[in-house]
Amino acid sequence: MKKFELYDEIILSKQIDELSRRGINKGCRGTIAEIGDKKNLVLFYNHADIGDYAFAWVSDEDLDYSGKYSVWLLDDFIKFIKTHDSAKKPSFSKIELQEYDYVELMVEREEYADEGVHKGMRGTILNPEKIRGCWQVYFSDETGADFAAVPIREEDLKLIKR
Repeated sequence: MKKFELYDEIILSKQIDELSRRGINKGCRGTIAEIGDKKNLVLFYNHADIGDYAFAWVSDEDLDYSGKYSVWLLDDFIKFIKTHDSAKKPSFSKIELQEYDYVELMVEREEYADEGVHKGMRGTILNPEKIRGCWQVYFSDETGADFAAVPIREEDLKLIKR
């Protein structure tokens, strides 16, 4: 039987229905956050939403070793683990939009207005992943030339066309 150490980098080696319902699928990468008797607490990373994560207890036989956690980032990781309740984040955030969606900005925010983007404007998502809950949306002027590429919160966007 495999034995992992605290902060080992792992890959989920098989599809597990209970984890799949939470968005955690075979091939998902993570880090061992706590060693248990029969299972380990793993912090999984959402490859489709950089910055999103989920915690899950997983048996050693369902994991493959990927490497050691970076020693340069270990202190920050330990602080993160100690300040985040694993029970409050058991699944990845839902992703409603995707790359190439044509979207409309539904709210007026100062951070968007500073870039010349206002409520009602339409643009296209041109990045394959969400980053910290935001999509990179490209807005064009009447000539079709892009004038702004702005990270926009997903909840501030409405899908117009997929």
